[in-house]
Amino acid sequence: MSSKLNKILTSYFKANTWIVFAVIILLYFIALTLEFKFIFTDEFYLNSLSSRYDEHNKLIEFIHNDRALEWANYFMSFAIVLIPALLITFTLNVGTIFREYKIKFATLFRITLKAQIVFALGYFVSVVLKSTGIIEKQWDMIDNNYFYQSAAYFFKDGGYPFWVMYPLQIINITEITHLLILAFGFSYISKFGYLKSLGFVSVFYGIAMIVWIIFTVFLQTLLI
Repeated sequence: MSSKLNKILTSYFKANTWIVFAVIILLYFIALTLEFKFIFTDEFYLNSLSSRYDEHNKLIEFIHNDRALEWANYFMSFAIVLIPALLITFTLNVGTIFREYKIKFATLFRITLKAQIVFALGYFVSVVLKSTGIIEKQWDMIDNNYFYQSAAYFFKDGGYPFWVMYPLQIINITEITHLLILAFGFSYISKFGYLKSLGFVSVFYGIAMIVWIIFTVFLQTLLI
């Protein structure tokens, strides 16, 4: 890792946690506003859903009801940031206990929360790409911000089942970047070398991801 990037990331992880949290939330708010204005347009609704509604009035009613709930997405941004940060903190905390590293839960939470900026930026970039037409807008995939940048994209025409495609979708640029940034944060608070920190985070975060994938795939099979 270059010394310049090292300095930038070190300064970032030294920053006040709640200021960083406010910046992350602001990124989500801006991305949501752009999404509602430039992606969920009348034209997009009509082109995507006209064939699903026999009566035009029912489609208009659906659009109205859907837009009436847009405000809730702004409040959901807080949960989208805080819940994953807490779950990742718990996972890493289990790892520190197992390895007998004396790092407090609150200290781990500070770096996992700051690492969430990767997902906020990923979401913002996805919205921009969809808004400008670089990524095709499809109703069934409109909320999926990872497929186009994941390993699953290369198998999109293969007709593979969900249990194959979902794990491949987890292997994406945003997730890998998050792992690398999170490892740097762990290196910063633990004073371990970057490679040792990356190995630690990869093992325990990786185990949590595998459990999540199995749970998601199992839940999907029950719903089908």
